[in-house]
Amino acid sequence: MISQKKGVQHKEPFFLSFPKTESIRIESMRTGHIHPIRNTKYLKPQEEWKWIIAIYLYLAGMGAGSFIIGILICWFNVKLDPSFLASTNLFGHPLNLSNLAILWGPVLVAIGAPFLILDLGIKWRFVYACLNPRTSWVARGFIILSIFILLGLVLLAKSVLPFEWFHPGSVLWRVPEIIALIFAFGTAIYTGILLKATKSIPLWNTGLLPLLFLVSGLSTGAMAMTLSTLGTGFFSHDARALKVLMGGEQVLVVIEGIVLYLFLSRRYRAAEQGKDSVRLLVFGEMRMIFWGGVVLLGFVFPVILENIASLFPGNAVLIFAAGILLLFGGFFLRLGILRAGIKDQIPMHRLMEIQYNAVAENTKTP
Repeated sequence: MISQKKGVQHKEPFFLSFPKTESIRIESMRTGHIHPIRNTKYLKPQEEWKWIIAIYLYLAGMGAGSFIIGILICWFNVKLDPSFLASTNLFGHPLNLSNLAILWGPVLVAIGAPFLILDLGIKWRFVYACLNPRTSWVARGFIILSIFILLGLVLLAKSVLPFEWFHPGSVLWRVPEIIALIFAFGTAIYTGILLKATKSIPLWNTGLLPLLFLVSGLSTGAMAMTLSTLGTGFFSHDARALKVLMGGEQVLVVIEGIVLYLFLSRRYRAAEQGKDSVRLLVFGEMRMIFWGGVVLLGFVFPVILENIASLFPGNAVLIFAAGILLLFGGFFLRLGILRAGIKDQIPMHRLMEIQYNAVAENTKTP
């Protein structure tokens, strides 16, 4: 901005030079017309990670959570009822398809992994990310997921296939089961660490995010396990094991709600962009995803339907409806957190925001 005075040109300092759009914003402040969410010029959610990554985070978390629940069912020797599949066999040998209904988690993780590859690109970006485990959480996650998928599929094959040389009843199988269980927890936690590693987005940069995704993975995994065992007939609607499984799922949903509240409240107080992200998610453009997809579908409706189902034993339709709604809620949780991530400002943007706020304060004083 250049001014003329007595034939001499004076150039104003850069921090006093407002762009045209900023002058418009100041004028709007005087008239009181300010957007309730975007009160700074540079308030923009990230656009690099989209719904494809949300699908990956969702399938990986739910697959890992369901495997954890399935392994615990096996360890506690919960009896399943595979009578309606008794005639299923391979080369004349019966298949134990009951374990297929509780140990399918690694298959779901394997289905979700390609979505990360599609987002990064199958060419050099993915290869480069996977070859740098010292600096890249994508590479570390690739290792964690690969080990979990490999061990999980081996354990699934051992439990289902009729080959005696597997020695499925051997105590030695407990070692790979424990290792797979550890990597299942690692997979569920990693879905949050992958976002936490992005330091430029304050909403994601917290240890509560991996915890939130872990609990959400366990709750969606428990519900998916409920639907798979009830739908295949391995659990009847009045089976004690199914009631315990659903009770555990309801406890996990309550814990998930508490962690979600702590996550949002602490991010709101942590940093300016963290506050803006929470406001964008809860009151801004993403509010339908949060209130409709996360709160109603993921928490309110499933709890109501499950409590109604407990009053009418034998009504599996209500359980299925609650389960499907809760699973949708788990996806919207990840999608909302992804889309509400606002990048931290670079120093120049911070300076302009300070300048903007100072002008705003001056316009309020008489």
